[in-house]
Amino acid sequence: MTKVVQGLKNARRIVLTDYADGVKMLDLERSSSYSDDSVESNKQDQSCDCREDCNSKPAPDPDTESNPKPASDRPRDLEKSKHDPVRDRMLFARLRWFVRLRWLAAVTVISGAIIDMQWTHWYAQSVGILGVGIVILLYNTLFRLRDKHEKFMPDMGKILAWSQIVLDLGALSFLTIWTGGVNSPLLGFFVFHMVFASLLLPRHTAYAGAAMSVVMVLSGLALSGQWPLDEAHATPWQLVIVGWAMTLLLTVYLANSITQSLNHNRHRLMTQNSRIRAMAHRLQTQQMTMVQHEKMVAMGQMAAGVAHEIANPLANIDSMLQLAQRNPDRLNPQKLEQMRTQVNRIREILGQLTNFAHPTDMHWETMPVIDLVEMGLSMVRFDRRHRAVTIERNYSQTPCLLHLQPHAMQQVLINLMLNAIDAMNDIAEPRLIISTQCFDKECHISITDNGSGILPQNIPHLFEPFFTTKPVGKGTGLGLAISYSLVVKQGGRIDVQSTHGKGTTMTISIPKADEQQTTDHSSSKQGA
Repeated sequence: MTKVVQGLKNARRIVLTDYADGVKMLDLERSSSYSDDSVESNKQDQSCDCREDCNSKPAPDPDTESNPKPASDRPRDLEKSKHDPVRDRMLFARLRWFVRLRWLAAVTVISGAIIDMQWTHWYAQSVGILGVGIVILLYNTLFRLRDKHEKFMPDMGKILAWSQIVLDLGALSFLTIWTGGVNSPLLGFFVFHMVFASLLLPRHTAYAGAAMSVVMVLSGLALSGQWPLDEAHATPWQLVIVGWAMTLLLTVYLANSITQSLNHNRHRLMTQNSRIRAMAHRLQTQQMTMVQHEKMVAMGQMAAGVAHEIANPLANIDSMLQLAQRNPDRLNPQKLEQMRTQVNRIREILGQLTNFAHPTDMHWETMPVIDLVEMGLSMVRFDRRHRAVTIERNYSQTPCLLHLQPHAMQQVLINLMLNAIDAMNDIAEPRLIISTQCFDKECHISITDNGSGILPQNIPHLFEPFFTTKPVGKGTGLGLAISYSLVVKQGGRIDVQSTHGKGTTMTISIPKADEQQTTDHSSSKQGA
C-alpha cells in the first residue's frame, strides 16, 4: 500500500508539472497572438501542425529563436523559403479556386462558339473557338483529377501554377487572334490573368507572365498576317499594343503590391491558427491525463475499502473449503453454489474497478438519471468511511433520460461524493443526501452533506485549477476543476450552495435527452 501511495504521489507531481507547463505556454500564446515576431520564431510549430502536409517535425533553428529578424525583412524571407508548408497550402487553395473558375470560362467559350456558328456568324473561326473551349475543358479536368487523387508535393505547386497559366495564356491568345486581333474584345481579359499570375507565382516571376502574353499575341498576329499593318494604320495600332503591354505590366505591379501584403497577413494568421490548434491539442491531452490522474487518486482513497470488499467473499470461500477439507461429504451442490456466488461477487468488484480506472473514449449513451447516480454510489461504497455515513436517496418519481458520457459523469459524482465525505470527517452523525429532480428541459442531481461547509469568499474559486481548502498532501485542487469541465462537455453546469458550519449542496444540471435519443434508447432496450 505504501508503494501504491508513493506511486500516486510521483504521478501527480509529473502530471501537475506538465499541466503547469501547458498553462504557461497558453499564456505565452495569448501574449504573442497579435505579434509579427511569432511568424518567424515559431516556424517549427506551424510545420509540425500541418500534418496533412508533412510527416516529420523539422529541427529547431537556434539562430532564428535567439536572434529573430526584423519585421521589415519578413516578407522577403517568406518569399525566399522554398518549402514553407503554410505558403504551399495557400498556393494549392488558390489553384483549386482557379480550377473552379476555369469551368465557367470553358462553358462560356463553348457556348459563345455554338451561338456564333448557329446564329450570329461574327467570326470565321467559330470551329476553332469551339475547339479551344473543348481543350480548356479537357486540361481543366486533368488538373482537377490530379488535385483530387495525388498526394501533396511541396515542389508541385509552382509547376502546376506555371502550367495552368501558360495553357490559359495560349488559349486566350488563340481566341484573341480569331476574334479580331488588336480589335478583339478579349484583349482586355489578359488583365485578369496578370492578377492570377500575381496571386499564384512569386513576386518577380509574375512579370514573365506579362512578357509571355505580349510575345504570344504578337507572334499570333504575325503568323496570321494581322501584323504589321499598312503604313496608314501602323502607328495608331502600335500605340494600342504598347498601351496594352504597359497595362499588363502595371496590373502585375499593382497586384503584386496588394497580394504581398495580403499574403503576409494571411500567412501570419494561418501560422497563428496552426499554433493555436497545436496548443489546443496539447492542452486536451493534458486534460485527459489529469482526468486519469484524478481517477487514480480516487482509487487510492478507496483502496482500503476495496480490500475489505474482496476480503469478505474470500474469507467465506476459505471457510467453505476448510469445512470441505475436514468433511468432504458435506461439500454439497448448495455449498458449491455459495462459493460460485462469492467468486462472482469478487469478479463484479474487479470489473467495476477496471471499468472506472481504465481510460475510455467517453462515448455517449442515453440512460436514466437514477442508473447514473447508482453507478457513482456503487463505487463510493468502496471507501471505508462510507460505512459511517448515512446515505439518503430522494429520487424523483418522474422518469428522466439523459444523453451523456456515463464514465465522465460517474467520475464527477464520485468526486463530489468523496468531497462531501471529506467535509464530514469531524461530524458526529454524517449524512449524505442524494436527490434528483426532473424538469421540462433538464434534470438536477443534488449532493447534500451536513459537513463543515465552505467559506463565502472561497465559493467563487472552487472550480479554479489548483485551488483547494484541504491540508497539504490531501488535495490537488484539480478534482472540482476537472468535474466542472466534464459537466460543461455534457452541456450542463454545477451550482453551489453552502453555509459555513452547516453543510453544502452541489447541484448538477444536465439537459434531458431529446425525443430521438429517447426513442433510440427505448428501441435498444426492447432489442436487448
